[in-house]
This record gives sequence, C-alpha cells and structure tokens, in this order.
Amino acid sequence: MKLPVIVFLGLSAICQGEAVGEPHGHRLVTVPAGKYELGSQDHSLNKPHVFETKGFRIADAETTNAQFAAFVEATGYVTHAERNGWSLVGGEGDAEWVWKKIEGADWRHPFGADGQVAADLPDHPVTQISGEDARAYCKWAGGRLPHFDEWEVAARAGAKTLYPWGGEIEAKHANIWNGENHRKNTREDGFVLTAPVRSFPPNTWGLYDVIGNVFEYCEGYPVWMDAKDMERKICGRGGSWWCSAGTCHFYNLLDMGRMFRTASLPNQGFRIVFEME
Repeated sequence: MKLPVIVFLGLSAICQGEAVGEPHGHRLVTVPAGKYELGSQDHSLNKPHVFETKGFRIADAETTNAQFAAFVEATGYVTHAERNGWSLVGGEGDAEWVWKKIEGADWRHPFGADGQVAADLPDHPVTQISGEDARAYCKWAGGRLPHFDEWEVAARAGAKTLYPWGGEIEAKHANIWNGENHRKNTREDGFVLTAPVRSFPPNTWGLYDVIGNVFEYCEGYPVWMDAKDMERKICGRGGSWWCSAGTCHFYNLLDMGRMFRTASLPNQGFRIVFEME
C-alpha cells in the first residue's frame, strides 16, 4: 500500500511534547502552538489540510475505569447505558459486525452481568459510555474532548507515516483484533478485549494507545459529514481492540469513525484535553 505523505509544520518535530501536571490522575503532554499539515492525498476523505492551534495539553492515556468511577462517585452521574438498562456488546465468537443488545451492559459491566467488572480493571480504559457521557466527565474535570484534528496532531507526534511508528503494524505495537475474523482471536498482542492503558510503547511525544485499545471520541465535524450526521453523531479516532484488517480497520492516523452521541459500545472511550494555562 502506498504510504501517505504527511508534512509536519509545528514547532517540535524533533522533540517530545513536554509532560505537565496530573489533574485527576491524567498525565498531560503539551502540544505546542503551530501549523500542522494533516491528512493524506491517498485518503479518500481525510485529504491534506492545514490545522493551526494555539497549543493544548492532552492526556498521555485514555481515561480509565478508576478515573470515571471517581467522577461518578463525586457527581452521582448516570450514563446513557445505565438509564437505558442495556447496551450493545460484541467480542470473540461473534460474526463480523454483530453487536448484541445485552441487558445490564454499562460502564460497570461492559459485557453484561456475566462479563468483566470495571472495578476489577481500574487501569483499563472506561467503555460503554456515550459521547455525551464523555463530555460530562471532561466538563467535571475542567477539560474537554479533543478536536479531531488536535487528536491527529498529538497522535502523529511529527510522524509522516500511516502509524506513529512507521508504515506497518505488528502485534507489539497496539491492541487490535488478531485473527482472520471475530470467531477466534489469536492473542498475538496478548489481549482479546481492552488492555491496561500504557501497555504498548508510546509515540514520540509520550502518548499511549493512540492506535487501538478503544476508539477515542473527538469534537468537530469533517467536511464529509452531512447535516443530519452532525446533529446526531460524534467522531471517534484511532481504532480499537475490536478492529481487524477484515472489518473496521480504522487503527491508523487517517481514518475516522462516527457514533450516535447517546449510544455506547465496549470499544468506545476517550482521552481528555485541557487548555493551555
């Protein structure tokens, strides 16, 4: 496959972003002000474009079950899945693109009552939260979700390739689906479902899991989203543990998914951003 050509115009192409602060346990990396060329001529939707930022601080990892639990304990917040009493679930043994409605599936029990318990996985990314749930957490923490172009700037960390580390992906790089289909996972990367945050090497600026583990909600609307989508949906980037080469292969720096704002899945999460002080 022809690799995308990405040119980086920011101020720190040769150095790692500066690590700062830990509000609510989030380790932050500073992304400096500058102009960044994103996208690729080879991508049908994410075409080359320039994004200018005044700079921002972004969490080095996805928001965890423990961090979301602290928010719920402090506020009494009830997620969309909890209000509904169910959510969609998928995993090993299912046919491709099959999501089952499971009663009792929510952020505390991402795969239903008989599956994983979030309290037992405090360092795993929180899932089964909607885009609106993620926004509520960010507001409480004093931050926000990243814009989809901010996400790409931070995820690239100056990379000009399809992935932060180069042009090819291997099991050691990220938590994605290993196997020809979802009937069986070969476990090459060591995980079937979510992995603890920071389980895989970070990018040059010190951000973990920008590829794989869980899709990360982002603000903003790309030009290819129509008005109806813009009203109802939220973007997600980076791919997830469920994504495979034969299904949702969005585990890269270019692709972008869409999700209903009030819907949730066990492969959707988020990373928080804070404004520059």
